[in-house]
Amino acid sequence: MHAPPPSDPAQEERPPRLLLVTAHPDDETLFGGAVYKLSRSLGAQVDLVVFTRGEGGYRTSTLAEPLYGLKLTDPAVARVHLPRIREQELRAAARILGLRECVFLDQPDPGYTLAADAPVGEGWDTDHIRRALRERFVQGRYDFAFVMLPLPHTHAHHRDAALLALEVVAGLAPHERPLVLGATGHTRDREVAEQNRQGFPIPEAEGFAYTGVPGHPLADVRPGVVFEFDRTRRFGFRDRLDYNIVVDWAIAEHKTQGIMQLRQGAIELERYWYLALNPEEGVARARALFERLEQAPLD
Repeated sequence: MHAPPPSDPAQEERPPRLLLVTAHPDDETLFGGAVYKLSRSLGAQVDLVVFTRGEGGYRTSTLAEPLYGLKLTDPAVARVHLPRIREQELRAAARILGLRECVFLDQPDPGYTLAADAPVGEGWDTDHIRRALRERFVQGRYDFAFVMLPLPHTHAHHRDAALLALEVVAGLAPHERPLVLGATGHTRDREVAEQNRQGFPIPEAEGFAYTGVPGHPLADVRPGVVFEFDRTRRFGFRDRLDYNIVVDWAIAEHKTQGIMQLRQGAIELERYWYLALNPEEGVARARALFERLEQAPLD
């Protein structure tokens, strides 16, 4: 079980510490609305561990080729140059979202795959990943970790990054474990959901149900415990602003990822599912985080 939450109200109100765990540069944008407000309004310390440098993401880089002066849609060119370029793009997006530190684990990215039956972390040095994540969790003393919730027909790397993170957290000592939340992005528009059914899915919010990952009970969620961040919530001058503006800024930094640009404004709700491996008493802590997020002004 988790160590009980601190009883000192001052400790409860301190800026939270949060680790994002993803497979590729640009995955961090899924959490973009909540992370931006966490870092900018609550002063949260938000770090990122990303497993690959995304050299497999070259197929829709056409529009970025004149910008970088490279034939990035040529896989041979992409393998040499995309790791450096995508790191630069991620660091630019991280500055916008308020991330403190970005750590790359330099695992290979062979490209998009839906091989749901492949071994977890196939082609990666999973022992290195486990060691690096464990060290990061122990040293960082994070309160929360965000992963991409594994969905049916999702990119296998997204699934594997989440499953490996969950495995590491489950193996930590109780006082070292953060609360892990799995994120999904949703639209209220059925037509948008249909258009984005392929690739990185954007499911319709109404009626969406998560059923876990067969054979991987660590990916189960606690029924009925899910928190939302509404990117479309209005604020600012005459309520003309919303959080998709800043997420779109972050997406736009990933210029080699042409198809990602089509996701601008498409996600309206970020949902954060409470993983079943978390302790029951942690639900109140997670709820308090999102209540603080809801109430905090954007200074």
